[in-house]
This record gives sequence, C-alpha cells and structure tokens, in this order.
Amino acid sequence: MNMTTIKNPTAKEANMLSDEFQKILYGEFLSKFDISSEDRRLLLQNAVIKTFKKGEIIYPKDGCYGYAIVTSGEIRGYISTSNFKEITVFNLKDGYSCILCAFCSLGLSQLELNLQIMQDTQIILIPKPFYKQLRERYPQVANHTLELISRRFSSVMNVMEQALFTPLTGRIMKFLEQNDAQNELKITHEQIANHLGSAREAVSRVLKELENKGAIKQKRGVITLVTSSHI
Repeated sequence: MNMTTIKNPTAKEANMLSDEFQKILYGEFLSKFDISSEDRRLLLQNAVIKTFKKGEIIYPKDGCYGYAIVTSGEIRGYISTSNFKEITVFNLKDGYSCILCAFCSLGLSQLELNLQIMQDTQIILIPKPFYKQLRERYPQVANHTLELISRRFSSVMNVMEQALFTPLTGRIMKFLEQNDAQNELKITHEQIANHLGSAREAVSRVLKELENKGAIKQKRGVITLVTSSHI
C-alpha cells in the first residue's frame, strides 16, 4: 500500500475548479449557508480537486486538512489498535462530506486514524486555512462542522462499543447486512477481519457456522446473505 500525505494546494492547482465541480460544491456546501458573494468567489478560487488511487493510505499525521466532499470513489476510515488490528469506523462514498480529520479536534488523534482508498477516488477539498476563516466568520458553518464531528465521534463510539461487547457472530451479520448489494457481497475473509478488527481465522470459523445454519452461502471471494438474521 502506498502512504500518502495530503499536501496544501499549489498555485497551479488554484482556479482550476470546472463548472461541474462548482455545481457540486454549490449543491453540497454553498447552498446550505448564507455566504457573501465575495466569500463565495474566494471559496471557488481556494477549493481544489484531489485524486487518489485504489490502495493508497492517507495518514493525516500533520493534523486537519480541511473540508472534503467525495465526488467519486470510496474512502475507508479505520483505527489501528494496540495489537496491530484494524477496525473500520466509517466509509465515505460519493456525496459524503467530512472534516479531514475531525478526530484531531476531539483529542482522539492517539487512535491513529488512517484513510484507505478503496476505489479510485476524487474529492473537492476546501483547504484548512480558508475553511477556518469560514468557520470563524459564519456561525452556520461552525455549527455544521460541529455536527459532522459529532456524527463521526458517535460512529466511532458505536463501533468501539460493538467491538468490545457484541459477539463476533452478530458483528459479522450486521456488517454483511449493511454492505451487501442485492444480498451478495464480493469480499474475502481477510477483508472482513480487517473491517472488524478480528483475526481471519475467527472470521472464517464464524462464517462457516453461519453457512451451516443456512444464514449465508459462500463461494470464493463472494458471500451471499440468505436471511437477515439475529443469530
């Protein structure tokens, strides 16, 4: 996996937002707030497009980068535990917004949040310096930021609670129900283990038990959910 650090936009990157991305920025951000025409103009000048390849890992070790809107692809946010396991805490897909990274604002940077690019991904990024100005100037933007951070924090706490108190069978079934497409999910046992912060051997054992109970069907790299279960 390639490790990537998001860099501040260069002068060359500025002023390159196409009409298509300006429309997305308006629909997903500007339309929500009463922002002056001058600040709208500056926002369109400051916002940049960032692209990432599948498999890249973004490690936001330098702090927060700003406000991101995913326009295509998928980003997996995960934390690394003390025993080097990974636990998925959120997934960002087309149309999702996120503060990169909200956790530093919550004092949770010790959890070592990483962002894994699951598919070739493109985002619109409002860089931190300019976004900070918007937050300070417009209470609506500040409140929106707090809502995003609060939502992400709740997601992390929910995932951690499940990891600590929910049996692996229940966690696997919930994961399959949330991620299947027409009851079929293309995924390996290793990938499920990485999402849930478990050992591959334990995941394989539980999946075999679920298959024997008729809750799922398995073939190489594909799991079919037969019943929505409370096993």
